Amino acid sequence: MDKKRIMLTVGIVSLVTILVRVAGLGREMFSAYFFGTTLVYDAFLLAFMIPNFFRGILAEGGLNSAFIPIFSEYLSPEKKKDAQQIISDTLGASLCFTLLLSFFFFIASNLAGFFPLSQKVLLTLSFLRFTIFYLVFVSMAALVMGILNSLGHFSGPALAPLGLDLFWILSLVTIAPLFGAGLEGRTYGLIIGLLVGGAAQFFIPVPALWRRGFSLKPTFNLKNPALVRMGKLLTPIIIGVAVTPINLMVDYFLASAIASGMVSSLWYANRLMQLPLGIFAVTLGTVALPSMSRQVSEGNLKQMKETLAYSLKLAFLLVIPASFVFVFFREPIIQVLFQRGLFTSQSTRATGIALLFFSLGLFGYSGNIVLTRAFYALKDTATPVRVGILSIAANLILDLILIVPLKQGGIALSTSLVGILNFALLFFLLRRKIGLLGGWKLLKSGLEFIILSGLATFLAFGCFHFTAERFGTGVALFSALIAGSIFYFGINYLRKNYR
Repeated sequence: MDKKRIMLTVGIVSLVTILVRVAGLGREMFSAYFFGTTLVYDAFLLAFMIPNFFRGILAEGGLNSAFIPIFSEYLSPEKKKDAQQIISDTLGASLCFTLLLSFFFFIASNLAGFFPLSQKVLLTLSFLRFTIFYLVFVSMAALVMGILNSLGHFSGPALAPLGLDLFWILSLVTIAPLFGAGLEGRTYGLIIGLLVGGAAQFFIPVPALWRRGFSLKPTFNLKNPALVRMGKLLTPIIIGVAVTPINLMVDYFLASAIASGMVSSLWYANRLMQLPLGIFAVTLGTVALPSMSRQVSEGNLKQMKETLAYSLKLAFLLVIPASFVFVFFREPIIQVLFQRGLFTSQSTRATGIALLFFSLGLFGYSGNIVLTRAFYALKDTATPVRVGILSIAANLILDLILIVPLKQGGIALSTSLVGILNFALLFFLLRRKIGLLGGWKLLKSGLEFIILSGLATFLAFGCFHFTAERFGTGVALFSALIAGSIFYFGINYLRKNYR
């Protein structure tokens, strides 16, 4: 896949992802209105994070990272029957494991209620009994996404999360009120929307799979040679991709010990940070992995390195200005998006502190996404594992050091520092493995993007203050971001930084 095709594919998938992320932002706006930064919402988020944790390491992270490089070898017409068998056996294995895991948590959550636990823990466990089954649906959805991405189809899978967002919002408005006026009761209505939305995530991309001549009929043959090869890749991959979910779980459970509302403030800030990561970095990683896997399998290492270097440059071009926006416009953004209903000005300040420190590591996490895909394309799963283990230890130590003086800001700062450390280590180790990666060119481009982002922010800041008194915060923020974006992307276009 050449640069123009990567740019075109990233552009199409990014537009789809923007639509999905806007829907996700709408979901958070409704949640903020109905739940704010309350103890009950903290408990729900912790219960929701546990199936999300396993989804990240078993489905979208582990399974797909092991599945795509191997499945890509069976895409020729003469191997289509074998490809179908791989799909069926992988689906069967995934269903068995996620169902067993879900029932284990269901039973454990019910038994834990007999022990003397805090109100927040009991609430979390009562919600977890049901939220855990979300894992089954999203694991199947992740497999379908991996198949379609291997076939070069990206837009359909990218639309799938709309199902969750839409049913989440619908449940808040229509189902949750049926459970009474209390926040705890309404949360069970939200959980119904969560489960239905998880099922929708699976069903939305299935027709695209059927059109390509594949079906989803689970079979249970663990001796399939391709499945055995996936299994050998899967264990180290799981450890590698578990880094971010484990660090998030540690972060949120430590935040829950600070005070009520800290988990929620970190959640809202992290959701905002995930906007540029999801729209740009994840999209780039998703598009680049099949290309790099194919280039490696063809023995074209030079082209693979060019794809990697271009993907990293494009990631930095897109996420560095986002960091500036979040640092300098964090409170106006949060105020416009969330500050209504139970989300107060105090919630805005708490979320703003977290967003400030999250933003500092945005470039590191975007680079990690692309670099990790490069290692997987090379079928090297051990290196990200070693870096990941170091990352988990570093995150815990930094959390414990920074949480006392900075509270939720310390947890966010720890996350950023770990992301930057990971990026530096992965880049160094990949360079040692396959040779020069154009590091100096990337550094030069990054510094240029920082300078241009600073100038664009200065322009946007002036525009914001000029219009805020006349038209209000919302209009001022919109006009400021438009002015800054036109300047930044216009200069980059003139300098041909998209090539």
